[in-house]
Formats: sequence, structure tokens, C-alpha cells
Amino acid sequence: MLRRDVGAGLVAAAAALLAMAGVAAAGLVLLDAGQAGDLGALMAAVVALAAGGPATLTATPPGDVPISLQAGVEVMPLGVTVVGAAVLGVLLLRRGRDGLGVRGAVATVVVAAGLLAVAQLASGTAKVRLPNDAPATASAPAMGGAVTGGADGCPDAGGVLLGGDGSLDALDVRFSVAGGPVAVAGATGALAVLAVCWLVLRFGGTTRRPRIVAWWAVAGIALIGLIAAAASGGAAVAGGVLLVLPVAVAGALPVGLGVPLTVRADGVLACALDGAEPIAPTGALMGVSGAALLVLGIIVPARLTGGDPGDGRPAMRRALPRTAGVVMRLGLVVGAGLAGLALLGRVDVDLGAFGGTVPLLDARLGADPLLALGTGLAAGAAAGLAGIMIVQVFRRLASVSWRPWKDRARP
Repeated sequence: MLRRDVGAGLVAAAAALLAMAGVAAAGLVLLDAGQAGDLGALMAAVVALAAGGPATLTATPPGDVPISLQAGVEVMPLGVTVVGAAVLGVLLLRRGRDGLGVRGAVATVVVAAGLLAVAQLASGTAKVRLPNDAPATASAPAMGGAVTGGADGCPDAGGVLLGGDGSLDALDVRFSVAGGPVAVAGATGALAVLAVCWLVLRFGGTTRRPRIVAWWAVAGIALIGLIAAAASGGAAVAGGVLLVLPVAVAGALPVGLGVPLTVRADGVLACALDGAEPIAPTGALMGVSGAALLVLGIIVPARLTGGDPGDGRPAMRRALPRTAGVVMRLGLVVGAGLAGLALLGRVDVDLGAFGGTVPLLDARLGADPLLALGTGLAAGAAAGLAGIMIVQVFRRLASVSWRPWKDRARP
């Protein structure tokens, strides 16, 4: 039994990594990324980013006074992340509770080792195409000198010449990913998937049919979205949807429930982001998010509560602890979910000059995880309470003794 669980954990981790690589390759091919650089190195970089590892970008624009620019980027292409987590979770759940810890431990070690190898491959050069007629001058801080103010209020060092012909069409960018942080992030993610699997087996019952139906429903929705994206915008749009659509969803759900996305910037060029307004919820987005949360608030009580608490005082007293438990459980789930989405959907960029010794910009786009946690706790509890009320109303209607109501379903 132990040997079989060890083998199952190994297969689960390998399948998850292969699935992530496949989705990353498909998205890059649809985006025609092969013209920018080596497709294998780019695919490895996308997988490493999807696991939570930071990427380092370095570029030296041509010109009379070349400036070495270095940027650290942390953004997760959640399309790749979700597929890897789903494959890992499904395979870990196949054998039930027995041996889950062994399978999870083996999968965690294999995922970390595999991502460490992926990080070694995620190194190369990509040619970044710039917009037509991109200016050949750029503002840059002088080493140890005074920096004057530009027309937009940002520092200006006098327009350092980058190109001899007055324009710059493309820029060669070297990219790499550190292996240590990727391995640690991957192991953490694998442990998180293991925890979710344990919760599913502990509270979700042992039947496989609801889980199979849910997975096929998610796969169908994703496929329909890809087909619609390809039909409306072509292969490139489908590739972008495949890689980054879950990032947009991770940002939209907290915003729809009242947690704005904010831009925080520091550094010499932080003034370039001055005036950036937080992304606040709109009426349509709040309506969709509220409706989705209400549906969740109806489904959970319908599965976890039984009986009619309105039939009498003893029944009501018995139902109160169960109702409080449902409300608290749903609040905790929604709060933890929104906090997780706030962490997964953020984008961090750290830009420096002269090999990173001169910090230029440290920017972050994302929602406040603590605010998301508090909002989720309140919204989830409210949805649970509203859902219980709706479920009880329908149960009372179903128990009405009026014969025309009883016979309403008859032909």
C-alpha cells in the first residue's frame, strides 16, 4: 500500500507539471511567441511564473550612453496555475483518504524538484517589439548628479540618446528565473492543494460523482470561453485568455464585492503613476458578484441543513446551532477565498537602472488581502443567512397542505 501511494504521488506531480507545460506551450503558440525567442525557454518561464516564482528581466538599450535596466516581475498566469492545481488535486483524490498524506508528501517533493529543473531552463533572450515611432530618448537619473524636473513633473536627466536613427523598434530582453524561490513557492502550492483535498474528503463526502460533474462543468466553461475568444479576436486573443483570464477573474471578484484594486508605487519614477485611481466596483460587476455569492449561499444551506425550523419552538432551537454553523462556515470560506484571490491576482514590478543599483520604480497592483478577508467574512455570512431564509421559504411552500398547491406539478 505504501509503495502504491508513493507511485501515485509521483504520477500526480508529474502529470500536474506536464499539464502546466502543455497549457503554457499552447498559450505561447497561439500568441506566436516563437518569433520573440526560444519557445522552450519561454514556456519554462511561464510555468515558473505560474508556480509563484519571480522573473528577472535585463535589457541594455543601444545608444551613445547605454543604460542597463533590470526589472523584477511577479505575476501569475493563473490559467497555467489552475490547470496544474486541478490535475494534482484530482489525482491525489483518486484513492480517497487512505494514504493521502503519503501521496501529498511525495507530490510536494516531486513538484519542488521539477520546478527547480524548470527554472534552470527558463533562461534566454526575447525580442520585445516596441510601438511604431517609439522615441529614442528616455529620462534617466544621473549617477550621483542632480535630477531636474520634466514637463510632467517626473525627474528628467536631459534625454539620454538611445538610438542613432531617432527611433527604437525592438529591445532585446534577457530573462531568467531563480530556482530557489520557485521550488519553495511550488512546494507551498502543492501543500495548499493537499489541504484542499483533505477538506474535500473530510466535509464533501466520499462519492465521486459530484466532483466529476463539477470538473466537467469547469472544463466545459473554459472550452466555451476559449472558442468564443478565438472566434471574436483570433488565435492571439485565445492565447491571452488561456493564460491570463483567471487573473482577471481573481481581480474582478474582490472588486465586485467592494474591495478595490489599488496602485502603489515608490521610487524615482513613481510620479508616472500619480493620479492612478483605484479600480472601484461598478453596478454590473457588483450585481454579477452578488448573484454568484447568493447562489452559493443557497446551495450550501440546501445541502447542509434539513428539516423545517419553523414547525415549532423545539425544532427552531435545534436548527439555530446548525444555522449559525452554516453562516460561520460560509463566511470563513468566502473570506479565505477572497484573501487568496487578492494574493494571487496581484502584479509586482521592480525596475532599476545600472544593474539594479539605482531604484527607479517599485509598483504593485492588487487588492488589500486583509480588507478582502474582512469583506469576505461579512459577505459570506450575509449570503449564508439569506440563503438559509430562501431555502426555508421553499421548504415551507413545499409542505403547504393546500391541495391545488400540492397538485401544481401534475399535468
